[in-house]
Amino acid sequence: MKRINEAISEKYPGFTKGQRLLASFVTEYCDKAAFMSSFELASVSGVSQSTVIRFAAALGYNGYTEFQEALQTELKYRLSTLSRFELMSDDPDDNDVFEGIAATDALNIKKNVDLNPVDAVKNLCMRLSFSSKVYIYGQDYASAAAQYLSYYLRILLQNVCNINNAGIEPLSAISDIESGDLLLIISFPVHSDNTRRLAAYARHRDACVVTISEGTRSEIANYADINLVSEYGDYGVNGTLAPLISLCGSIISLLVRNDEKAQARLRLTDEAAGFVLQEE
Repeated sequence: MKRINEAISEKYPGFTKGQRLLASFVTEYCDKAAFMSSFELASVSGVSQSTVIRFAAALGYNGYTEFQEALQTELKYRLSTLSRFELMSDDPDDNDVFEGIAATDALNIKKNVDLNPVDAVKNLCMRLSFSSKVYIYGQDYASAAAQYLSYYLRILLQNVCNINNAGIEPLSAISDIESGDLLLIISFPVHSDNTRRLAAYARHRDACVVTISEGTRSEIANYADINLVSEYGDYGVNGTLAPLISLCGSIISLLVRNDEKAQARLRLTDEAAGFVLQEE
């Protein structure tokens, strides 16, 4: 059965206003919506019961019961922080918890290898090398990965801008983007209006748009020239960052491996870090 967030992301552009209200509610309050009847869900969302039924059908589920089962399955991916620690406290051995989280991260990292052909990552590295300016944006908690990626890219490339740290509204930060530039967006459901506007504006300006999202058919991937995929929701309140950081690390490593100028800059950075001021 398809995960609820993937189904919403794929179908969101075609939703009615009522269906978008439902999408927002079940995404934010999955733990409550999973155990509501169609009538209850309609009442709290401010839509009709028939809209709820049509919403489930629009997502590809065979009736409300199957839709509700998908919501309940999603709960294992959306543990609240408190629930997470409560579950951990039931485990008699803290080491088992530690190993379990590591094993989950390792599995998701392996999934990323299967989901992203190396040629796609190499294509991105080539685009990065030849872009006049690179803009990087991470929506919400993905901003941590954007920070990690932009830190290393600033060493390897020239003219790298982390939009999250620009200090101005994201769209203003890329107002002068143009053909020859590249915008890399890291975003997972629900993709915000800000994120969609960034991608749409960059395409309008003929810049290259690269996305890292939850799937090849995600809503934000529709704007992309290159889309990479990362697992993100198998553990914790917002999912684990480990697979995403690993993917960003792979991008950096392949960029260095295939770009002599990047290698030279990295060597100079190492030399500068080891420089010792000599007293006269």
